[in-house]
Amino acid sequence: MRVIAAIAGVLLLGGQAGAETYRFAITRNGDQIGTHSIDLNRTGPETTVSIATDLAVKVLFVTAYRFQHTASEHWVGGRLIALNSTTDDNGTRHRVSVAMKTSGLEVEADGKAAARLDRNIQPASLWNAEVLRRPVMLDTKDGQVVPLSVVDLGSEDLTIDARTVKAHHYTMKSKYSQDVWYDEQQHLVRVKLIGSDGSVIMYKPL
Repeated sequence: MRVIAAIAGVLLLGGQAGAETYRFAITRNGDQIGTHSIDLNRTGPETTVSIATDLAVKVLFVTAYRFQHTASEHWVGGRLIALNSTTDDNGTRHRVSVAMKTSGLEVEADGKAAARLDRNIQPASLWNAEVLRRPVMLDTKDGQVVPLSVVDLGSEDLTIDARTVKAHHYTMKSKYSQDVWYDEQQHLVRVKLIGSDGSVIMYKPL
């Protein structure tokens, strides 16, 4: 079930000021197992992001897997300057902190020594499509910088809430392979991956 967490933990929205909220149902083989939310607030050059994921997979009414993740990000001028996240991955807990220091951007994870980050690093938090143009990304669950390759699969028409949405389809290959779709405004509209048990995991707008 750990592969589910790979997408819980990429959508570059327009530069307009104000608050934006995005909610997704997380499904496994068509059955809802949780929710994912993204809240953004823009003021001038600054953007703050709050992310929350909560899911549980039950087998015969018993919870076989649980994942909870919360994160906050602070951006200025299109660059990440701070990030904090806490994760409970089926009992394994992680805490990640990113901060801009005098020496540059640093990450601390799970009590380990701080490590330097590239100032242009993009988190793998699925709200910023700029990550699709980077060779690496920051895993917000455990603070690791992981390689990334992206395959552009072109445009598709998706049906969302009985309406047709033109979206661009990409496959992201990193720790796990996942498919993401962004609409013409670069809003995330769908995520899909295959679990280690062969189950189909989807993020769909609520």
